[in-house]
Amino acid sequence: MDTTKKSIVIVEDDKLYGRVLDYQLNSLGYRCSLINSGRRLMELLPTLELPDLFIFDYFLGIDEPTGLALCRHVQSFCDVPIIVLTGNNKLETLVSCLKAGADQYIVKPCDIRELDARIIASLRKLPAEDNGKTRELKLQLDEHIALNWTDQMLRHSNGSSIKLTDKEIGLLELFVSSKDRYIDRADAFQVLYGYEMQPSNRSIDVLASKLRKKLVTLDPSYIVRTLRGRGYALVQVSQ
Repeated sequence: MDTTKKSIVIVEDDKLYGRVLDYQLNSLGYRCSLINSGRRLMELLPTLELPDLFIFDYFLGIDEPTGLALCRHVQSFCDVPIIVLTGNNKLETLVSCLKAGADQYIVKPCDIRELDARIIASLRKLPAEDNGKTRELKLQLDEHIALNWTDQMLRHSNGSSIKLTDKEIGLLELFVSSKDRYIDRADAFQVLYGYEMQPSNRSIDVLASKLRKKLVTLDPSYIVRTLRGRGYALVQVSQ
């Protein structure tokens, strides 16, 4: 094995596209490993020999974590550069991925020459001695409540805690990072599920309801308020 080649882990559920990408990048002098599942990547991360760079598709299937969740999870383990490939060119998804830790966001199909240029740019991100450095990544709701993405527990300074799913974490992150802690239903769906929401789809409503119930058990002052016909707002009320 040539250890002088830059190593890349590709996470892509489309096996044919993944093999083509693997072949193209190997032809350019990279050493690639292909993983067909985001959940499999999460399982392997604690024992994985860290690559120089990750490339993964944003949408890996209904029951799989999105690119947003993968960005956060990888960043909670290491500071290795990440490139996200996606068929979704929505600004909300782009911004969310970059905030979650992605270095580059490329809309498919992309020319291999553009991808190579993005890889070279991403590999300049950190000095060689810092690459792979682990760090603690937190989402802060306020000075008393924070979530650590490594164990997905939202903890209060009073000692109470709740376990959140990938999608619930994503929704909470959208609230925290948005203006006035307001989210639009369709935009939130696009970011969290990777494709455009149909009018009859209630996934965001169900997700908001689950998050609302969990937050109340942690801190009753936080309420996920329904803004009929528009979306949701995370508000804090006086007790």
